Amino acid sequence: MNHLKTEIKSNLLEAMLNGSRVAAVVTDPALPDNPIIYYNETFAEMTGYAADEIVGRNCRFLQGADTDPLTIAKLRNAIEKREKVTVTLENYRKDGTTFWNRLNIEPVTMDGHLYFIGTQTDITHEVEQQVELNEKEQEINEKLLPILPIDDNIGAVALVGKMNNLRFEALTSKLSHFVRDTRTKHIIIDVTGVLWEKNFLYSNLLMIQDVLRLMGSKLYISGISPKTAIEIVSIKDDGQTLLTFSTVQQVIQRLQAK
Repeated sequence: MNHLKTEIKSNLLEAMLNGSRVAAVVTDPALPDNPIIYYNETFAEMTGYAADEIVGRNCRFLQGADTDPLTIAKLRNAIEKREKVTVTLENYRKDGTTFWNRLNIEPVTMDGHLYFIGTQTDITHEVEQQVELNEKEQEINEKLLPILPIDDNIGAVALVGKMNNLRFEALTSKLSHFVRDTRTKHIIIDVTGVLWEKNFLYSNLLMIQDVLRLMGSKLYISGISPKTAIEIVSIKDDGQTLLTFSTVQQVIQRLQAK
C-alpha cells in the first residue's frame, strides 16, 4: 500500500512538472553529489542538453566563468541547511551561450525521503532591459551633475531632487575624474535642493569624502539647514565627520581667506 502511495505521488509530481512551462529538476541529496534524478522537457529545451547529459549530474554543470561565486555560495549554504532559496544567476547552455536564470530551490519530503525541486525561469530579457535602463540613467545623471570650477583649487556641484545609489555612483565617478584631471584641492557639494534621507545621504557623502581624501582633495558640504545639522549630529557614531556650512559662499570665503 505504501509503495502504491509513493508511486502515485511520484506520478502526480512528474505529470505536474511535465505540464509546466517552467524548467524543473528534482535532485536526491541522499545520493553522492546530490544528482538530478528527474527533469522536464522545458529544462532540456532551455539548456540544450539531452537526457544522458542531465540525469546523474549535479546542477553545477550549468555554471561557468561568469557565474557569481557569492550566489553559488548562497545556494550551497541553503542546500546544506535544507532551506528554500531563490537566486538569480548567470548560467550556460550546452552551446556555450549564457542566460539569466531565476532559480528557486525547495526541499520536499515524500515518505520520509528528502528531495530538492528546482524550478528555473529564463529572465535574460528582463535583466538586459534593466541593464539598459541603468546605463541610460547613469548617462542622464552624469549630465545632470555638472561640476563648476570656482577657481584653480575649488570645484562645486549642486545636488537636486532625490539621490539614489546610481546617482551617487555617477557623482563619485565624476568627482574622482574631475579631481584627477584638474588636481583640484577642494570640492564643495551643495545639498540645498536635495530631498534629505537621513542615513542614506550622510553615509554616501562620507564615502565620497573618503574617495576624495585618498586623491588628495578635501570635501565641504553646503546647504545644511539647522534641522539637517541636528540630524547629522544624531547619527555620528564612528568618529567620522563632514565639514558643513550653510551656504556655498561661506565655504568659498573661508577657503579664499587662507
